[in-house]
This record gives sequence, structure tokens and C-alpha cells, in this order.
Amino acid sequence: MQALPRLVQRVPVWLLALACAAAATAAAWALVPPEPPPARWPLLRIGVLASAMPLHSPTRAYTEEGHELTLARALGERLGVAPQFVALAPEAFADALAQGRVDAVLVREPLAATARAGTEALRTGYRSGTAAAMRSDTPLRRWDDLRGKTVCVSRAHQGAQALAQRAGARLQLVDAPAQALVQVRTGACDAALHDEAQLQALFLRKEWHKFSATLPAAAPAELLLLASAARPQALQALQQAVAAERRAPAWQERNRRWAANVAYEAYFDQIGPDCH
Repeated sequence: MQALPRLVQRVPVWLLALACAAAATAAAWALVPPEPPPARWPLLRIGVLASAMPLHSPTRAYTEEGHELTLARALGERLGVAPQFVALAPEAFADALAQGRVDAVLVREPLAATARAGTEALRTGYRSGTAAAMRSDTPLRRWDDLRGKTVCVSRAHQGAQALAQRAGARLQLVDAPAQALVQVRTGACDAALHDEAQLQALFLRKEWHKFSATLPAAAPAELLLLASAARPQALQALQQAVAAERRAPAWQERNRRWAANVAYEAYFDQIGPDCH
């Protein structure tokens, strides 16, 4: 028993202090247990315009216009749950968020202004104007040149529809972007209007070089995620998920994947009738 005091005398003071601090910390943790991990996100309800809801073709699947649904699915993966989409009119955004009928709303910048105070607008990192896909030998050079021409636009791209109408074009609405683009390839439409960022990725593909004439991008708009400020924990989780998904390389990859999918779908639509 006398050897222990002599051993303690040989231990450096700093080591004794460290041991005492460790013992005190252990005692504190015994009295106050650590905070439990956050619960799994139970449900992620994303509001979108009715025209931007997932496509359900009776024949086969099509890639949707824009990136609203793609981003929503990516955010769901971050939060560990598949998103459920809720169709909303712009005037219903604020009430749906305030009443908890949706957790967030994905919408382009002009329509985001309909949400009132108490709503946080999170920047997603995606911003694009609207441009055109046309034959490379087209004489059309300005938006005014579309007057009287047939222009294909998907129902989900309301900004493109407004541009076509202002230009005086004959508007032909379709469900999917591939359906609009194949009409340019066959000559049924003089132009198809889509996001410039997505078209630029499409024009990099060799089979689209003959259909890569375009018009100056117009009406640039950003894709925003609206969330309620009255739910701080949910807002923080959404902020973290958006921050992880808004990097430029991620958007470049989404545009590339969109172009690859839509190019295949347009090709399939074009050659399909010839195979029967």
C-alpha cells in the first residue's frame, strides 16, 4: 500500500490533471446523457405546379421538362425519404406551407413572389433562360421571327409558352420535351422552346448538330425552394440538403443526363413509326 503514494509522486502534474478532467467529464455524461440522434424524416411533401407533376404516359415513360422533380428526388435521398408531389396553384403556395400541407415548394423565380412573409426562399443553384432548338439552316434569328411559325412547347414550361405567345407564334403544346424536339426533327414544328442550360447540353451531342440553331436566351429565372420559417428544424434540414445539391458540377451532370435521356426518347419517337 505504501508503493502507491510513491508511484503517484513520480507521475507528472499535467498527467494527473488530464486524468482528473477525464473523470469529471465521465461523471457529467453519467448525469446528462447525450442528445439522441435526429429522427428520420417521416415524409417529404413537395409542392409543384400542376403542369410540372410527374408524367404518366399510357405508352412509356418520358423525361419531364425542367429539373423540379429531379431536384426533389435528390433532396429526398439526402433526407432519407422518397418525395411525394402535391399539385398547387401559385396562389396556394403560402397557405399550403403555413398549414403544413407541404414541406416545401419548388418553383421558378417569378412565381415565387406569390409566397408572403414567413416563407424562406432557398437558392438551388439552377438558373436558366429560355432558348430554342431549330434546324441549323433556319432563317429565324430573332424572337420576332417566330411570328406565324409553329412552335412546340411542353405544358410544364409556362415561361416558354408566354414567350411564344408574345412573339405571335402558333403554339403547339405537348406533354414531354422529347415530343416537342422530335417535331423539330420531322419538320412539324419550326422550333421547340426549352431551358437554354438543358439545350446546350443537348447540342453537344453529335446527332443534334443539325438541329442546334437557337435564339438568344430570354427571361432568365432561378429555381427556388420555398419553405416555412415557422418550422425551424425542417427548414434547417432543407437548407443543408439544398446546400449539398446546388453545386455547379451537380447541375452540369443533371443537364447532361437530361440531354441523354431526351435525345434517346426523341430518337425512339422518330423511328418508332418507321418500324411498323
